[in-house]
Amino acid sequence: MTAYYSTLLRYLEEKRLGVAAVIVQGTVRYPAGSRFIFDGDGQRIAGGQAWPEFPDLAEEVREVLRLRIPRLYRREVAGEPLGIFLDPLLPAQRLLILGGGHIALPLVQMGKMIGFEVTVVDDRPAFASTTRFPAADRVICDEFGKAIEEYAPDGSTFAVIVTRGHRHDKDCLAKVLESEEQPAYTGMIGSRRKVKAVLDELRAEGISPALLDSVQAPIGLDIGAQTPEEIAVSIVAEIVMVKYYGRSSGLKAQSGGVQGGP
Repeated sequence: MTAYYSTLLRYLEEKRLGVAAVIVQGTVRYPAGSRFIFDGDGQRIAGGQAWPEFPDLAEEVREVLRLRIPRLYRREVAGEPLGIFLDPLLPAQRLLILGGGHIALPLVQMGKMIGFEVTVVDDRPAFASTTRFPAADRVICDEFGKAIEEYAPDGSTFAVIVTRGHRHDKDCLAKVLESEEQPAYTGMIGSRRKVKAVLDELRAEGISPALLDSVQAPIGLDIGAQTPEEIAVSIVAEIVMVKYYGRSSGLKAQSGGVQGGP
């Protein structure tokens, strides 16, 4: 059990993705109470030796991580029922809002409502204060590139770029895409013309086409949003879609919506 608990502690301290498994209904071969740790790919990395090797178990572990909810896995072994409780180890999901303008105000509120740890970044004191964003977990007033580097986006980060202009959007996107670990989601606001201009510039500067293709821009789902609050709803809806489905069918793939113009 020492390896199990030391691995569990390391995963929690390092905020790593994994699954803690315990046999809750045992058999002669696989006793109840046996504990194991799986990594984010469904591979067993710690625990006892008496572990059932079922071909579909890794997929079950990945599904638990995708849905972010525990699950009871049941099988029959030599005529005996076996039950394994799979409990996801999930680092806090982080919403990074780059730009403290009108859209950021409802976006902070909605991000908190769906359980995100929310950070707002802006380089203007009037737009980056706890007075303006009392619900945010963290507000950073600094140059965007420096703030992003300090924040260190990772696989649990959902980055939303809604700054006040083309240059800042481009700089933020470039810095986010330089991250050692890519965010779960990166979205950028803007018309199709502006988005194309930004992506073309970054492509010319040598940023990987695959990374640029992963950016959701124009950001959000096509719900015909017009007001800052409606746009925030469309962004959060897309984030939830990516969170659970790993993909989006948002404005990037559609023709309408507030940002879908030329």
